[in-house]
Amino acid sequence: MQKLEHRKQIDGLRFFAFLAVFMIHSDVEHFWWGSYGVSLFFVISGFLITRILIASEDRPRGQALKAFYARRALRIFPAYYLVLGVAAVTVGIAYLPAFVLYVMNWGIFFYTWIQPALVDAPWDPVRMYGVHFWSLCVEEQFYLVFPLLFSFLRPGRTRLPWLAALWGASIAFRFLFAVFLPKSAYGLIPLVCGEYLIAGAVGAVVFADKSAAAERIRAAARQWMFPLGLALVAALFALNRPESPSIDHVMHPPHMQTLLALGFLAMVLGLWETDNRWVLGFFNFAPFLFLGKISYGLYLIHLFMWPLYDWLSAHYAVLSDVPPLAARFGLTVLLATAMWYLFEAPILKLKGRFQY
Repeated sequence: MQKLEHRKQIDGLRFFAFLAVFMIHSDVEHFWWGSYGVSLFFVISGFLITRILIASEDRPRGQALKAFYARRALRIFPAYYLVLGVAAVTVGIAYLPAFVLYVMNWGIFFYTWIQPALVDAPWDPVRMYGVHFWSLCVEEQFYLVFPLLFSFLRPGRTRLPWLAALWGASIAFRFLFAVFLPKSAYGLIPLVCGEYLIAGAVGAVVFADKSAAAERIRAAARQWMFPLGLALVAALFALNRPESPSIDHVMHPPHMQTLLALGFLAMVLGLWETDNRWVLGFFNFAPFLFLGKISYGLYLIHLFMWPLYDWLSAHYAVLSDVPPLAARFGLTVLLATAMWYLFEAPILKLKGRFQY
């Protein structure tokens, strides 16, 4: 087992990915680009998960996969099913079995295929309890299939052609769906949004290589990849602002998706390698690091703060003086922090039984 590094600045980046999602759910008109916080999460996941798989490839395949799946289950399932169960009992979750089985993203795709008008329904977080779990379904499907596939690919640069083929297939599926099922939520299925996960995997494979070319890429990442990636993403947002902002930009990916994937990948690789003290100082700011560490819990519960805020404000007049956005964000952080210390962290200690 190769040594796995943890670079704290990626936790800081995770927080900003969550914040983007929170902002669009709060104000679609002004923060329409926040949908792509999910895409950034995907790139980070693809990169980190592939690094884990590469680091554990010196162990027998069966042992490595068993440890991987056990640790992922401990990280993902307890908090997910806790929040899903509480939400189902309190506010109700439509199509609960699909969420329990991690297939709701496919459900939304098929529903909007059959009834395209569903995509045009106005965004309403109260009406759509749990809809944000679609991205967790995507990640779980990725965790289930990709490690097994990756374990059969020959180590080293020979993996890159296979990953490039998967990336190309994702792009091809996106254009096919755009032509034949333009009103369906095709961006919610791994065949399409998997482009971001594969982008992260490509970055991990390149960084793990020991060749001179890979070293030049790592040197470039240290020097200029993060600002270049950030500039590319900002330019794409500035040049492609929709006339009628809505929540469905990830559901209906425009043609800039591949450039966005490259921009996010450059940001992740650049932030991983950078030694710039200003960049590191910003992303390693202690509150950002903590909020990034609990970003899974933040993402899980944040939409349920709409009904909680409404209930609390109806019973406690003091909340009427607090802006709703600030109150919902504060409640999200408060409850996610409690869930981390009281529930997630104790369970995560069990991961020590399954070493990579």
